[in-house]
Amino acid sequence: MFNILAEGSPLEHVVDHAIWQTSGGFWLFSNHIVMLLLAGLIMLIVFPLITRGYRDGEHVPTGTRNFIEAIMMYVRNDVAKPLLGDDTDRFMPFLWTLFFYILTCNILGLLPLNAIQDLILGRGNEDFHAVYGTATSNFFVTAVLAGIVFCVVQFNGIATNGFDGWLKHFLGGAPWWLFPIMVPVEILGMIIKPFALAVRLAANMTAGHILLATLGGFVPLAFLNLGRGGGLAIGTVSVIASVVIMMLELFVALLQAYLFVFLTSLFLSQMITHHHDEAHHHDEEEVGELGEPVAVREGQDDHLTPKFKPAH
Repeated sequence: MFNILAEGSPLEHVVDHAIWQTSGGFWLFSNHIVMLLLAGLIMLIVFPLITRGYRDGEHVPTGTRNFIEAIMMYVRNDVAKPLLGDDTDRFMPFLWTLFFYILTCNILGLLPLNAIQDLILGRGNEDFHAVYGTATSNFFVTAVLAGIVFCVVQFNGIATNGFDGWLKHFLGGAPWWLFPIMVPVEILGMIIKPFALAVRLAANMTAGHILLATLGGFVPLAFLNLGRGGGLAIGTVSVIASVVIMMLELFVALLQAYLFVFLTSLFLSQMITHHHDEAHHHDEEEVGELGEPVAVREGQDDHLTPKFKPAH
């Protein structure tokens, strides 16, 4: 019994596997690398085809182009713009690429590509099954994505506020004598934010796939240990539960891409909007008690101001 469980470990269907490695054990190529390249290849093929209509003068989207454009407009108008404001369009190529790349990797991991390879290559060639697995369940993959976000956020923070302005955010608006407390906290927060991005994406994609693999593993174990009747009973429940979890996993695949881009937009807004806040604060100082700009009230022409004679 324990040998069967060991051989059918759910982790075998989730973790990365080396395809090509050096004699010292260093991995040069693996299943997740193949899936990353496949996701990139799909995007390089699909998106030029979708945008070809715009280049040909067809500005009214239809079919798949309409569906993709609706997603892109949602990411721009409802996710990024409320946070980035006037700076939205400058970051949209990066945010759109991030969203669709993560979503493509997540969805590819839900496809039974290893089963298709079993049909083509046969079960005796597992070592050659290179195309399967969810690349975004690999912490090293999500850590690289989070590292890219970290570099983009810090670079744009310096480019927008200048190096001095970027350094000032470490105080968070506190007086200078709180430097020993505020600076370590801000540096820790700067590291924790991308770390949370990486862990959230990898953990969510890993958990669902382990659950699916576990439910699938119940079926052969039930047939082996409980006979045909028990196997059919447990197998039916496992299949129904797997379908439900698969639907949930499809939602999670979309949700995690959304959350990754939303939090990236949030981190960007925290670094690049200091100058907007200062300008807004300056404008508020110029507004009178009744909500009317002081400069407008003081600049009114005399002939527009009502004249009242003092009562005798």
